[in-house]
Amino acid sequence: MLRWCLSTVRTLGGHDGATYPRTFRLFSAQTRRTSRAQSAVCKGYGNAATSAGDPPEPMSPVVPTSSARSHNADDDNSELLALDHHDIPHMFRQGVSTNLIECHESVSGPLTIARRRTSSSAIDILRLILSQDNVISDRPYLRSPNTIRSLYYSAESGNQLGKLDSNMLSVLIGLFGSLSIDPQTSLVYTVPLASHFVGEAARRSHWALVLKVGKYKQQTGMTLQDSDRFWLMRAELAIAKVLNDSAHPEPLSDNAVSAILRARTHYHIIRRHSCHPEVHAAYLETLLDSRGSQFLDLAAGDLSFVLRTHPMCHPRLLDVLYRLVIQHGAVLSARSQDAIVSALWTRACRTDLKPRLFFDNGQPREGSDNCLVLLDATALARTLSTTLLGSPYHLPTSMNNLFPVFSPADTLPRRWTALILLSLFNASVTSYPNEVPTSSGRPIPLAASCWQVIFGLATVEKVLQQQSLSPLGSSSVPTQSILETAHTLYQRWLSVMEARLVSREVACAISASFFRLASVVADASFLDACRVLYDLTSGFEGPKTLVDNTMTAHYIAATLRVHGVRPDAVFRVLERFSSDLEQQPQVLAIAVTVLAAIDPPVARALYTIAHRTGREPGPEATHTLALSLARYGALEQTVGFFNDNRFSLNQRETLIIAIARRLWKDKPTRHLSSIFEPVANELLALYRSHHPPGHFRGHLELLLIVLCQHGKARQAIRVVSFIAQGSLVYFRPRFYVRLCFVLLRRRQLAIAARLVATLTATNPKVARLLNPVVQRTAIRARKSRVSQRTRIHSTSSPNNYLARVLGPNGSLNKVVRGPVSLRLSSFLRRSTYAGPWLERAIQELVNSRRVLAAEHVFARVSPMVLSKRCTALGNILLHGVSWQPLPRNGRRVRKILALLDELIKIHGFQPDRVTVNIVLKVMLSWRSMFDSRPLRALFDQFVRGGYPAAKYSPQHPPFGTPPMQWSNSLSLSKLPPFISFEKHSRPLFKMFIKAFYLRNDVEAARKVVGILKEEEHRNTVAKETRQWARSEGRIKALRHLGPPSLDTAVPTHH
Repeated sequence: MLRWCLSTVRTLGGHDGATYPRTFRLFSAQTRRTSRAQSAVCKGYGNAATSAGDPPEPMSPVVPTSSARSHNADDDNSELLALDHHDIPHMFRQGVSTNLIECHESVSGPLTIARRRTSSSAIDILRLILSQDNVISDRPYLRSPNTIRSLYYSAESGNQLGKLDSNMLSVLIGLFGSLSIDPQTSLVYTVPLASHFVGEAARRSHWALVLKVGKYKQQTGMTLQDSDRFWLMRAELAIAKVLNDSAHPEPLSDNAVSAILRARTHYHIIRRHSCHPEVHAAYLETLLDSRGSQFLDLAAGDLSFVLRTHPMCHPRLLDVLYRLVIQHGAVLSARSQDAIVSALWTRACRTDLKPRLFFDNGQPREGSDNCLVLLDATALARTLSTTLLGSPYHLPTSMNNLFPVFSPADTLPRRWTALILLSLFNASVTSYPNEVPTSSGRPIPLAASCWQVIFGLATVEKVLQQQSLSPLGSSSVPTQSILETAHTLYQRWLSVMEARLVSREVACAISASFFRLASVVADASFLDACRVLYDLTSGFEGPKTLVDNTMTAHYIAATLRVHGVRPDAVFRVLERFSSDLEQQPQVLAIAVTVLAAIDPPVARALYTIAHRTGREPGPEATHTLALSLARYGALEQTVGFFNDNRFSLNQRETLIIAIARRLWKDKPTRHLSSIFEPVANELLALYRSHHPPGHFRGHLELLLIVLCQHGKARQAIRVVSFIAQGSLVYFRPRFYVRLCFVLLRRRQLAIAARLVATLTATNPKVARLLNPVVQRTAIRARKSRVSQRTRIHSTSSPNNYLARVLGPNGSLNKVVRGPVSLRLSSFLRRSTYAGPWLERAIQELVNSRRVLAAEHVFARVSPMVLSKRCTALGNILLHGVSWQPLPRNGRRVRKILALLDELIKIHGFQPDRVTVNIVLKVMLSWRSMFDSRPLRALFDQFVRGGYPAAKYSPQHPPFGTPPMQWSNSLSLSKLPPFISFEKHSRPLFKMFIKAFYLRNDVEAARKVVGILKEEEHRNTVAKETRQWARSEGRIKALRHLGPPSLDTAVPTHH
C-alpha cells in the first residue's frame, strides 16, 4: 500500500512538479493501479466543441490499452494518461492543453496523450471532473474513484488544493459519500456523477477521504453546506459503528463517543431543513445500537424534536420510536419519556379534529374527506396511529377525544402506558402482552380506558393473525393468557358501554372484535359475558350500518363455534337483528367468511342452512368458503361448488388451483374417485378456449397425471390437446414422457397412441421419442390396431443417418473407427449428399487413413459446393495427408505437392493462406533439405509476400537474404490478399520458431519471437480500438485517426 501511494504521488506530480525515476517495484505498483483504474472507469460519450465559441459537450470515453506504455517507447518514465485533447471543454482547453498534454502518435496503438512532467496536471484534471458543467452533464467526463482519489492526494502534496472552490469540494464530498453506501438505498444530497459509476468495484468505503475533505473546508474558512454536513455525519456514524462492533461487548471507547458527538453536531444543524428519513434514521439507529443510557436519552430527545417539527413520519422513524419504547423504555429517564409523550401531544393538537361521522344509513355522509370503514378494533387502532403519526384523517367525534391520553395534565406513567400500547400494536411483535399495562391507585379516565381497550384488542388480534389464527387446542396459541387479557379488556370496556360515552360505530366495532376473540378461543363463559355488549349496542341511537352487520356476523360465528351448529339460534339472532330479507344474507355472508378462516366445517354447515332457507350468501363469500374447504382437505365438499354458475372464470380457475395444490400436498393419500369426475369436466370446460397461467403449470401437470391414475385419462388427454394447441411450449417434455408411461403402466394403450398423435403436430421431437415405446408395448400386448396406428413409415434422411453414424462431436473411438469409415465411404460414394455433416465425414475418413476414399468424396462434391467450402474441404484433405506417419521427408513433400497440383488443375481448388501453412509444415519437417540458411531465406520470402513483420518491410526483410528462385517453388497463385493474424500469421511464425530451435539457430528464433510479440501487441491494440470505435459508432473517424487494422487487405508480392 505504501509503495502504491509513493508511486501515485510521484507519477501524478509531487513537490514542485518533479517526477522522480521509478524503480522496477514502483513501476509494477503503478501498473497495477492503472489496471484497476481502467477496470472501474466510468465512460462518458460525445464529442467536444471544435472551437472556442462552441458550447461544451460531453466528454469522450477512455480507450483502454493493453499495457501502460508502448513496447518500444523511448521514455521509460512517461505514463500515458488516456486523456484526449478533444476530451477537454473549451473553457479549460487554453489553460490545460499547454501545461498538461502533448499529442503524439504511437506505433503500437491509437492516438494517445503523453503527460508532461508538470505539477498542474492533477489539479487541472480534478477541476475538470468537479466542474459544475461536468456535474450536470448527461455524459460527463469521469475517471475511476481510485483515480479521482489519487488526483486529490497528488494535488494536496503539491499544495494546489486552493484552486478548488467550495462547490467543487462539496461535489467531491458528495461523490465519495454516495459511493460509500448501498446504491439501492433511497438517498438525499446525492451527486449526479455517482449514478454513472456502475458495478461493485466502484462501491467501497471512502469515509476517510470524506472526513479529510470536510476538515480541509473547515480549516480554510469555507462554509459547510447541508450536504457536506450530512455526509460528514454519515462518515462519523460509520466510524462509530465500526468501533462499536469491534468493542462489543465492552463499553464504547472514547473515540467512538467523540465520533457520535461530532455526528450529533452536524445533525443538529441540518435536522430542521430536511424531512428525508436518511437524514434522521441513520443517526437515531446508531444511537440505539450504542451501549449506554446517555445515548438512549440523546436519541429520545432528538426523536421528540422530529415528532414535534415534522408533519409526516417515515416508517423508518416510526420503527425507531417503537424500538426505543419497547426495548429501551425501562431504562429511559423520566425526562426522556416526558419529552416523547409531550411531542405526541403536540402532534395531536395539530391534528384536524373536526367532528364528522362516517356513516349515515350505511353510506358516508357528504363532506367527509375519507371513507374509512371502522369494522373492528384493528381498523380503529390503525386509523388512530395513522392520524397521530402519519397523514391526518377526519375521525368521528368519539375518537377525537382519545388523543388526550398524551395530555400533560395526566400522569407520566399513564401517558407512557398509552405509548407502549401504541408501539406494541404497530411494531413487529413476536409475543403478546400477558396483561395490559396500566397504572394503579387512581380511576382511569375515559380516554385512557378506550385507548387501552382499542390497542389491547388490536394487539391480541395481531398476535392471533401472526399465528395463522390457529383454533383452540393448538400449542401455538396461549389460550389462558389470551382469556385473561380479554377479560381485563372486557371489564374496562363494559363500563364505557354502560355510560354510552362512545358512538354507535365505535361500540359496534369493539364489540365485533370481542365476538371474534370469543369465536377463536371458543370459551362459553366469555361468550355469555360478551352477549351483554350485543344487548347494550342495540340500545345506541343511530341507523344500522355495515359495522352492525359485521358485529352480528361475528356474534353468530362465535355462537356456532361455542354451542354447535343450531339453526334455531341462527334464525333467532337474525330476526332480532333485522327482519329485512335483503339484509340477512349480507350478515350470513360475513359470518361464512369469518368462519371459513377459523373452522371451515362449521362455515360449510352455516352455508347449508342459509342455502336451504333461501338466504344464500353472495358469490364472493361462497368462493371464499370453497377455497377454505380445499385448503382444509375436504375435496368432496369442494367439488360441489363447481355447480355454482355465479363464479367468474377467475374464481373457477383459482378453485382448480387450490384443489391441485391440496392434491400435491396429499400425494400419499388416496381420495374418493367421485371427486375426479367434476374436476375433469371443469378442466374441459375451463381450458377449451382459455389458456392456463404459467405459475399453475406444475400443479396442473400433477392434476392431469392424477386424473389418468383414477380412470379419467380420456378427459385428461383432451385437456392436454386443448392446451398444447394453444401453446406449444406450455407443458414440459418430461411431463409428456411421464404421462405416457403412466398410461402404458395402466394398459391405456389406445389413449397413449392418441397422446402420441397429438404430440406429432405440437411436439414432433417428443413424439418421435414416445412412438417406438408405445408401438413396442402394443406389440407385446398383442394390440395390433394400436401398433398399426402408431407405426410411422418414413425414410431416414442423410443428415439423420450421418448423425447416428458419427455420433456426438469429437473424434470417434479407435475400436469403432474402422467399421464406421467403411459405412461412411460406401454411403458418400453412392449418394449425392453435400449437407452440413460433409466436413465431419471427410475428417473421419482421413483420421481412419482412408485418404483415397476421402479424395473420391472430394472429387464428387467439389462441383456441387461453393469455392469457399471447396477450399475448406481441400484443406481438410491436405492436412490429413500432412500428419500421416508414412511416407516421410522428401516423399511426403512430393506427395502433398502432387496432391495439391491435382486439386488445383482437376477439381478447381483455390488455395488460401491456410493451405500455405499446411504445405510449409510439411516442408519444415524435411530437415536434411531445409537447414538454417534456406529457412532464413524462406522467411524473408514470406515477408516479401506481404506477411507483417513488425518494423521490417518487404524492402528490408529480417534476415536480409537476397531474393532467389526456388527449384521447388510454391505454385500458389492468386492467393486471397486478406491475412489474419490469428489464422495465418501466428501459426506461420510459431512453425518457423520451432524449426529454428530444432536447427540450433537461436539467433534467428529469437528474432522471429520478437516479431511475433510485436505483432501480437499491435493486433491486441487494434482489436481494442476497433471494439471501442464500434461501440461508439465512430468507425469512419477511427479509420482516419487510428492505425491501420491488421485484418485488412494486404497486397501480396510475388
